[in-house]
Amino acid sequence: MRARDRDTAPRSRTVGFQVPAELDQLSMVHALAETVLLVGGFALDEVTDLLLALDEVATALMLVAKPDSLLDCSFTGGDGALGARVSALAREPAALDEQSFGWHVVATLTDALRTDYAGFDAARDGYPTTVEFGWIRRLHGPTKS
Repeated sequence: MRARDRDTAPRSRTVGFQVPAELDQLSMVHALAETVLLVGGFALDEVTDLLLALDEVATALMLVAKPDSLLDCSFTGGDGALGARVSALAREPAALDEQSFGWHVVATLTDALRTDYAGFDAARDGYPTTVEFGWIRRLHGPTKS
């Protein structure tokens, strides 16, 4: 990359992966996401909070996913922020319980949370369901008196 192009290059990167949408794959989701976050420069306490949010979202989607479908995860990070997008093909429309305690945990740990329920996809025989959440790094500096 030329020096002048560095100033205009995007400051974010997206990394993604897919796993079977089955509960026994939750440890794989956790391990892959942890690696992405640590390589992305997030501190251990930040990673812990983000993984807890991801675990809740992934579990909720796996519980409503069609058999033999995939859980699709992607993370976009840069400039002290992280965006996560997790999707699966649900058996029923609007299948997630957004009033559950787990969902409250996700809302508490993140700065943005949105769920998108698409209409029935006849080609895939299910309801595409996507959860997006975001997090912004807090800068801890000296406090002014």
